[in-house]
Amino acid sequence: MFKNMLKRSFLSIRRKLGRTIILTLIFFMMANLVLAAITIKTAVGAQMDYAKSTLGGTVTIQADMEEIRESQRSEMEQGGDPREMFKEMVRPTVTVTTANAIANYTDYVKDYSYEVSANANANELETVETRGGSMMGMGPMGGNPGEANSTEDSTLDSDITISGINAYAYIDGVQNESMEIKDGTYFDEDSADQVLVSYEFAELNELNVGDKITVKNIYTGADIALEILGVYDTSSGRSNANTFYMNTETAAKFLSTDDYDAGDYDVDNVNYYMITSERAEEFVTLVNADFPELAENHLKIAVDTSQYDAMASSVESVGSFATTILIIVIVAAIIIITLIVTINVKDRRYEMGVLLSLGAHKRNIVGQIATELLVVGTLGFALASVSGTFLAKAMGNSILESQTASSSAQQERNFGRPGAQIGGGNGVPEMPSGEAPEMPAEQGAGSNMKQRMMERNVQAVELDINATPIDFLLLFVTGYLVIIVALILPAINVLHYQPKEILTGKE
Repeated sequence: MFKNMLKRSFLSIRRKLGRTIILTLIFFMMANLVLAAITIKTAVGAQMDYAKSTLGGTVTIQADMEEIRESQRSEMEQGGDPREMFKEMVRPTVTVTTANAIANYTDYVKDYSYEVSANANANELETVETRGGSMMGMGPMGGNPGEANSTEDSTLDSDITISGINAYAYIDGVQNESMEIKDGTYFDEDSADQVLVSYEFAELNELNVGDKITVKNIYTGADIALEILGVYDTSSGRSNANTFYMNTETAAKFLSTDDYDAGDYDVDNVNYYMITSERAEEFVTLVNADFPELAENHLKIAVDTSQYDAMASSVESVGSFATTILIIVIVAAIIIITLIVTINVKDRRYEMGVLLSLGAHKRNIVGQIATELLVVGTLGFALASVSGTFLAKAMGNSILESQTASSSAQQERNFGRPGAQIGGGNGVPEMPSGEAPEMPAEQGAGSNMKQRMMERNVQAVELDINATPIDFLLLFVTGYLVIIVALILPAINVLHYQPKEILTGKE
């Protein structure tokens, strides 16, 4: 009987060729859309992984103002003088030793930055006049250079602002795209005794990239020799053309003797850029446990994952769209196939009545219909696997190309820094002319740590967004489930058929 059922199924497929073609086309279109939706969801998953690796969030160390205010209230309750308290108030800072020690948690941190600010004397160099002098002595990072020593600095002769930061990519002007390199190249941690000067300062003193200049430490009077690594230009109206940008090691040479000789000077605006936002809170907990002195000094660790959250929101909306499409396609396919099979069953009532009168079981009749659908469906799914592959690759490649272009542009905009997120505009600035200084082969553990960070970031953007064997397996499983559900109503009708009633009604 089973062999007869299969034979009748294939004969029915051949005899009803028009119906077979219609069902094949329905299954073919359904399978294409299902495969596309599955591929989109795969791409969304890859995009989310990309977002987690490139926009993992930023952890900053900052003054805990609530704790500071609470401490002030306690002192005032004990009879402290509020005027003296606020007059001498200095916000807590982080030492460079602590900042570097935290950066060594490379399982969490892919890059980091902090600032060293100071003032210097231009010696025989001419300085650019600023209107009203309002910008002179103002740190380019948004505060007074060397905040802990600002009172002492104000009594000393200085006309150059020293701004030290780990790398060029983390300068505020670079972040907001108001600053660019006009000549030369950018600096990093290994650019010892090298400096970026403004276009106005360079023109005024007839300086070029590679020239040597000497500026004076305002505390010790020592002359410090610097090489011009690059010339920058800025469109910001608040910029100080007498600002020198350099790495933190070089900037530290302009601190007071006590601060520099101790080797554990204070740094500002400490930021750690996470490998993944999912582990940011874990990182905060670990740092708080390993560095209790932070809380003791009224410092706290704050997590900012706003960039990842913004990207995740848009990417998740694409995933939601794919899920909606998948549900609509499946529901529509079930309804259409159910209607077609129901009509087909009604048209074949007499055939079924004859088979039942000859002793065929109702389950064999249902099995025959199911076999016909499975054969036609498998043909439609197989054809969709071929055409759907091209559709899936086209959609996947479109997402990948967009992502790769974004990643490449971001790498250029970040000037080689995995943690930097430069700008928010649509334009992508060109890389500065020249090449970045090469990292020496032997620079100790810190340099090796940064090399591992860079390698990890490069791997994170290598995505493979294509239809996989699992995607095709899901396609066939989904398709067969659609057939099974679509058979429920027609099967119920068949089970209610009585051969005598069918044949009597036919006659």
